[in-house]
Amino acid sequence: MTEHGNSGKPENAARDRAADKQRIAELEELLREKEKALRIANGKLQMALEMGKLSAWERDHATDRMTGTATFMEMLGLPSDTELTFKEMEQLFHPADVERVRQAIVFGEKTNTQFNIDHRIIRPDGRLTRIQVKGGVVYEDGKPVGHFGVVQDITEREKIKEEIQRAQHRQKFLLELNDQLRSFDDPDEIMEATARSLGQFLKVDCAGYGEVNEARGLILVEREWSRGAISNEGRAYRLYDFLPTMMAELKKGNPIFVEDIRNDPRADNPQVQAAYSTINARSALAVPLLKDQKLTAILYMHSAEPRAWSADDLTLAEDVAERTWTAVEKARAEIGLRETDARFRLIAESLPALVWILNPKTELIYTNERWVKYSGLPPEEALGHSWMSAIHPDDMARMHQELVPVVTHHTPYMTEARYRSHEGVYRWHLIQGAPIHTPSGEFKGWVGTSVDIHDLKETEEALRRSEEQLRLALQAAKMGNWRWDSASNLITQSDQAAEILGVPPGTKISPDEIKSRVHPADLARMTEARKLAMESGLPYSVQYRIRRFSDNAMIWVASQGQSTRSEDGTIVSTGILQDITESKQAEERQQLLIRELHHRVKNTLANVQAIVGSTARTASSIDEFYQGFVGRIVSLARTHNLLTEDLWQKASLEDLVETELGPYADEARNRVLIEGSHVELPSEAAVPVGMAIHELTTNAAKHGALSTFGGQVEVRWRVDQEEGQRPRLHFTWTEHGGPRVHAPTRQGFGSRLLQRVLATQLQAEVKMDFHEEGLRFAMTMPIPGDPPLFNPDR
Repeated sequence: MTEHGNSGKPENAARDRAADKQRIAELEELLREKEKALRIANGKLQMALEMGKLSAWERDHATDRMTGTATFMEMLGLPSDTELTFKEMEQLFHPADVERVRQAIVFGEKTNTQFNIDHRIIRPDGRLTRIQVKGGVVYEDGKPVGHFGVVQDITEREKIKEEIQRAQHRQKFLLELNDQLRSFDDPDEIMEATARSLGQFLKVDCAGYGEVNEARGLILVEREWSRGAISNEGRAYRLYDFLPTMMAELKKGNPIFVEDIRNDPRADNPQVQAAYSTINARSALAVPLLKDQKLTAILYMHSAEPRAWSADDLTLAEDVAERTWTAVEKARAEIGLRETDARFRLIAESLPALVWILNPKTELIYTNERWVKYSGLPPEEALGHSWMSAIHPDDMARMHQELVPVVTHHTPYMTEARYRSHEGVYRWHLIQGAPIHTPSGEFKGWVGTSVDIHDLKETEEALRRSEEQLRLALQAAKMGNWRWDSASNLITQSDQAAEILGVPPGTKISPDEIKSRVHPADLARMTEARKLAMESGLPYSVQYRIRRFSDNAMIWVASQGQSTRSEDGTIVSTGILQDITESKQAEERQQLLIRELHHRVKNTLANVQAIVGSTARTASSIDEFYQGFVGRIVSLARTHNLLTEDLWQKASLEDLVETELGPYADEARNRVLIEGSHVELPSEAAVPVGMAIHELTTNAAKHGALSTFGGQVEVRWRVDQEEGQRPRLHFTWTEHGGPRVHAPTRQGFGSRLLQRVLATQLQAEVKMDFHEEGLRFAMTMPIPGDPPLFNPDR
């Protein structure tokens, strides 16, 4: 009261004014501080909004106007100075979200709580944006008069979230697919499961995995999945039917996209449209799988409606294609491995051998039942290093040294060793082992066999003794043995066989070289005998002529042999070769003599008759006839004696001629003229030459110059010789004065003898001319034997 009472005083009024100024100053200072704090808060808010990519907004219920930061209108796709009511802004909301936004605002007003809602807006440019709105309600006197809040563009965040969800979804799909594929052993079931799972995941109408036959332009599909239908089996599609460039693009590794085949410029061909129509497809995706730069398989899918294939669709299809190929190849490899293992075990148990597998430490990790029975060990003890204790100590000591480089360098191994059986008996085995490597090159040990060769070893020893005895026997019999095999196609000969053929010891000859030297007349018979023997496996025996390699002399050989086929398919022939030239020549001479004997018996009476007739025509008395007749008969007998009793001796050519023609000569020597140097012929030449002279004489006595009075026969010969060559005999027989000569209509024994025997046995050149005045015979031949066989001075 006092203060008020003094208020009217001047001093009090001044004091009050000073106090008011002080308060005003304080208020102004406080206002400035508040404004500063507000600016700082607004700055922080702006920074927070910018950092959070937020926009602030307010709504006045009375005017329904919306205001906000500069980025608010930009977020809505509107100019920053746009005046906007809430009702106008609602028109930007996605129709499906409008009611949900209204309900959220009403709930916040009724409960006096903040609202938080995500919804979509459609910007004026047509872009779809997702925003998150957080706000609160402003009340006056308990009534809502406005709203405030912030809004954030969460489009990218939602896209990332959706991508993450899709990626997680795809990952889950791939994991489930992997689990599913692991449960299948059948490659066809793997293909079907892949097609079904991918088709359902991507919501297509059809999907399949097929393997490409590039040469035919086909994709072969074992199983195909179709929506609402049973899987199809055994389909084949021609890739060129669906797009002209499809095969070329797939071979380059490029996927094929078709979003709508009816609007695709690549498919303007009616046939392509028909191909897609056949499979009820408007859109399609094909992913190639290349292995070693070769088109191997295709994963494809198609739908009855147009579809825009995304990069995610392609990535997933490529991933699934790769997984499918891996699973299919793995299943096939496992099937092959099981089949191989089954075959191996079947073979291992069937083989008459010990079959085993060693690890890198030379421990037995597998053996067939034969080793268990042989060793007498329980199956669980038959592995490990049990094999070492079963080998003879002497052999094991040697093998320890041999195995050092084998174990060090992982090389193959082969040796012979004695195994002890459960009965305590040692038997020889041939041990062969080969290293095992994985496809990546990792060494895994050895696989091998131990074959019982005990009986073979004993047989080999017996064979060695037998071969030595055979060698001695062949040497005594002047025989040689030979061997031929189809692998080398060469003939290996013993020293005796090489000597027979005239080649150095140890020389190997091919069958073609032998054939080239066989006499042409014998080649077919020799070849056929060997062929039949090889086909039948039966022994064969054949004789043939062959030119000796050393001097080209023609010899006769007898070859006997037999062919066998070894386990590897090689044909082996073995046999004996014998030089039978001497016996063959003796046989030929014997046969010739037998034929001549028959012929001579038939001609003897004719000769006698000719002698009688000739003697009677020239004899003037019975006594003269008798003496001439007996002389000619005795001469004829001497000729026979010369050709038979002296067969193995040398004979003079002059004696041969005089012996035959002597009975027909007269005292004046007008009927027979003989002229030539002394020549001695070896038996192989004397016999055919003597027989030839006899035939000429017989022919002359029957039909020629000696058959009539006044006929004459002239026989001449000479020998010449060049340096280093054999002497050559030139022999002529000329008749004249006899009956007129006509060429014979058929060839008799005499003609065959003259033209064939002389040419074949003596390599003679023979010429016979049947002139009307008389027969002319000429012969030129090399004289066999070692020179000199003649004396030109005698």
